[in-house]
Formats: sequence, C-alpha cells, structure tokens
Amino acid sequence: MNMTQRDSVLGSSSETQAQEIPQKLLSIEKKQYRVLKIMMVANIVLAAAIVIALLVVIPKVVTVADEAQSTMTEIQKLSDSAGKSLEGIDDTITTANKTIKDAGKLLEDNAEAVEDALTNINEIDFESLNKAIRDLAQAVEPLAKLGSVFS
Repeated sequence: MNMTQRDSVLGSSSETQAQEIPQKLLSIEKKQYRVLKIMMVANIVLAAAIVIALLVVIPKVVTVADEAQSTMTEIQKLSDSAGKSLEGIDDTITTANKTIKDAGKLLEDNAEAVEDALTNINEIDFESLNKAIRDLAQAVEPLAKLGSVFS
C-alpha cells in the first residue's frame, strides 16, 4: 500500500468516525433524557404520595394528641382525687386507732370495777332473795286489799 492509499483509507475512516460520534452522542443523550423523564415522574409520584400521606396522617395525629391531652387531664384529676381519699383514709385510721386505744384504756380502768361487780353478783344468795320477795309480797298483800276497799 502506498501512502496515498493509506491516507485515503485513514481519511475515510476518520470521516466515518466523525459522523458516528455525533450520532452516538445523540443516542446517549436520548437515553439519558428518557431516564430523566422516568426519574421526574417517579419523583412527582413520590412527592404526591408524601403529600397525601401527610394530609391523612396529620389530622389523625392531631386527634390522637387531643385525646392524649384530655386523658392526661382525667388522669391528673383521678390522681388528685386518690390523694385526697388517701388523706381521708389516713385521718380515719388515726381516729380509729385513737378510739381503740381509748376503749382499751376504758376497759383497763373499769376491769377491776366489773370484776368486783361480778364477784358481788356471784355472792348473792338467790334462794334467800326469793324468800325475802315472797315474804314481802305476803306482807304487802293485806295492805293492797285494804287499799282496794277505799278505791
């Protein structure tokens, strides 16, 4: 091959390459453009999904927060009420303990007197007492008859 032939072969391949490069670049840019379109649509769909989710979720979150607040208020009221009830129970227990101590002291103070009274009751001769009651009834009977005559 001589030089002119070689130059013509090289020249023609250079021209062919020069024409193919813009076409390849154009093909690559078209593919990139399609990918960008797909990504843009995906981003729009994702943004729309996020907005819809927020529109659905935010009212529910607000509702739950309001319910939580009212529940906390009720719990606070119940806690206050329970505290007052416990104070009342403490006072009642204190009063009951004092009453029990006073009753115990009263029983201790009066135990000897009760024991003496029981001893005296046990010493009573009921047969003699019954005889004395019969004798009294016999003695009063004539007076009762005399009183009925005057009435």
